[in-house]
Amino acid sequence: MSQTAVPSLAIPPALRRWWRGQPRLALEDSPAAQLVSLTTMAPVERLLVLGPDSPALAALIADTAEIEPTPIAVLTDDRSPIDAAEVQVVRAQPHRLPLDDSSVDFAVVPHQLRHWDDARALRVLEELWRVLDHNGVAVLWEIAPSRSPTLNALWSTILAANSANEAKPHLRTFAQLGQLAYDAGFAWIQTLPLRPFFFPPGPRLTVLVRKEHYTAENVGRG
Repeated sequence: MSQTAVPSLAIPPALRRWWRGQPRLALEDSPAAQLVSLTTMAPVERLLVLGPDSPALAALIADTAEIEPTPIAVLTDDRSPIDAAEVQVVRAQPHRLPLDDSSVDFAVVPHQLRHWDDARALRVLEELWRVLDHNGVAVLWEIAPSRSPTLNALWSTILAANSANEAKPHLRTFAQLGQLAYDAGFAWIQTLPLRPFFFPPGPRLTVLVRKEHYTAENVGRG
């Protein structure tokens, strides 16, 4: 007897795109607008946001900070971008950005670290160091490991199930991420009190790194 295939319950494309806009932004990256007050972001700064849904986040931060230069949103996967007004959208690998050296003042990398092993994370951090100008800042946030092995195992299962490649997520402590940032060339590394993140529930690691690269030009000597 032949069997009839049962169609999968796929999420409608229109609903998926709706979630990837403001609803996802309001839940997963809920405190992003606080970056302006916590870091004294200036309207003249050149903003870069890295991730698969970066246009909406770049537009939110740029609007909150009243940024004048057009922000850059780098898409890191093959999904169609969500429309965002006055945002320059490019598609690239996170460790191979199509940007000139020292061409960005502020970079934001939300919920991407768990997809990269240490070697890839180091390459991304090195690329951020390259494109940031002197005293440029990058802020990265990700789900953080807890002291409970049981909770960490649960998080790994949930995050892997929601990952495109179902790989085990790489959850890092501040010390682990800080060492990678130091190895990439960043001299100033600190936590940033961005709160609260509404979804998914759980602890977050939010780190600010600053590029301090002194040359005769950027310290005012001819």
